[in-house]
Amino acid sequence: MNRPRTEPVDAAIAAELRATLRGLLATDVGRKRHLGVQLAVQVGGAELLRIEAGWLDRARRRAVRTDSVFSVFSATKGIAALAVWTLVDAGRLELEAPVPDVWPGFRTRLSVAEMLSHQGGLHRVPDDLDQASLADLDFGVEWVGSLPAAWPPGTDSGYHTITFGWLVEGLVRAVTGASTAELVRVALAEPLGLADELGLGLPPSWDERAAEVVELAEARGLPWLDDELVGHPALEAMPRSFVPDWNDDALRRSGHPAFGAWASARALAALYAGAGTVLSATTASCLAQPRFEGVDRCLGVPLRRGVGFDLGGPDPDGTVGTIGPRPTAFGHGGHGGQVAFADPDVRLAVGMTANLLAAVDVVEDRTTPVCELVRAYLGCAV
Repeated sequence: MNRPRTEPVDAAIAAELRATLRGLLATDVGRKRHLGVQLAVQVGGAELLRIEAGWLDRARRRAVRTDSVFSVFSATKGIAALAVWTLVDAGRLELEAPVPDVWPGFRTRLSVAEMLSHQGGLHRVPDDLDQASLADLDFGVEWVGSLPAAWPPGTDSGYHTITFGWLVEGLVRAVTGASTAELVRVALAEPLGLADELGLGLPPSWDERAAEVVELAEARGLPWLDDELVGHPALEAMPRSFVPDWNDDALRRSGHPAFGAWASARALAALYAGAGTVLSATTASCLAQPRFEGVDRCLGVPLRRGVGFDLGGPDPDGTVGTIGPRPTAFGHGGHGGQVAFADPDVRLAVGMTANLLAAVDVVEDRTTPVCELVRAYLGCAV
């Protein structure tokens, strides 16, 4: 493993990396593998590079800018988790505390850590989930609060695609009396100077610089999941019968803690780079500690997961994902290739946003090589 980075990046290496990545992203836009895309990299708390390419809208009238904001989908989960960690750091919440002790009336006896690491068996959404109920946090909090666990909490993992947001919202309301969106604002965005480019829910004042989401038909679902399969946890977590309109105003404004964050890539990188400034050193050192290593029941893939974050390092089958081969890295990806992560050991933070939601293989071929190039040039690929 590399030693912690203390020296600045060589200027020639940085310039070559910027040129290489700018060309790669421009090529992907030209080949229509991206519509609009942003990339930001910080090293040692300072910005190393920032690249924007393409368009915010399918009509190609609004160019992507540095301060453009994108729907970051499940990268939201990492933002929400980091906000919850600030409550832990402040002594207002304990990771091993049973959730019903904190959230009166909550049905399932699981710990806060098990909830944040998708180990609660609480992945199922209502069979009749629709646009209105997806945007209604009050409805979701009530639903998940009375949902029976599909397996004994803590014994397995099943990705809480939608319900993670309802779980976090209910927990944060119970502890603080406020919403997760408010906690993200006061505990993360404002202290880090990011309140104009990162938040849960899209304010109307950001509309002109907000990316339109373009979701291709082949973007939904998991490629290994048989069309005839019924009752699989993945289909319980996100039914195929319901295709959300991600550009619906109510959904864009909802601030859902599972998928409702809007951010620039610059803000995502700065957020992860700044985790050690909004948390104590002791708490920050826990963010990359593994909580689950195995095959996730909903996703059907082997993975390493911490309390609220996906982790770097080889997965149980030996493969390595976008967050990379180093076990000191933590972060979260999102639908369409959004990703945000940090590796404090080498003082690296990366944010990437995109608004064209393509097939899984295309998305992986767009995002992972970019992150691999960054690590390779900076000498932290192992």
